[in-house]
Amino acid sequence: MHKLVIAICLPFFLFAQSGKLLEVVDGDTVVLEVNKRKVVCHMGLIDTPEIKSNEKLKREMKECKFSKEEFFKAGNLSYIHAKTLLKVGTIYNYQVLGYTRNKNPICKLSVPKGLHIEINPSFDEMMVSRGYALPFVINAGPKMTKLLLKLAKDAKQQKYGLWKEHKNLMQCLVEHRYSLRSLR
Repeated sequence: MHKLVIAICLPFFLFAQSGKLLEVVDGDTVVLEVNKRKVVCHMGLIDTPEIKSNEKLKREMKECKFSKEEFFKAGNLSYIHAKTLLKVGTIYNYQVLGYTRNKNPICKLSVPKGLHIEINPSFDEMMVSRGYALPFVINAGPKMTKLLLKLAKDAKQQKYGLWKEHKNLMQCLVEHRYSLRSLR
């Protein structure tokens, strides 16, 4: 029986890591201190509007025909909201879902009990349910994809977060992502 319990629980211990939050970079990126090293963690299950110029912003500006300033306004609202959910100096558990081209981990960050009132324990779920992020389901399994899309649909219908302040921008971002067709 003990071997069975160990076999079932071992994968959770192997893949779950923890680190102290040093900085919230934007709505979907944080810096953690892990074993006295800085780790830039990109949230793997969400996407937020950009707050700095980059290739993704240029592509989205071309697709959506919104100004850089409009993207920055939406991105800054997402960033500000992320900072209300996460507390610098707090230890967070995270799962590495993969790695970016520049070898930074793609993460799913768990929010400790007591720092939120939602039934959604992950940062990604909280950002989507509050309307400050869109699901990025490429790194999600079927169950998580279904949950994130439901949370996003509810946030859109209730006009939460960016769905209230930047509805047209959010709608355009949805229309240019095949994986979000159920939100159209």
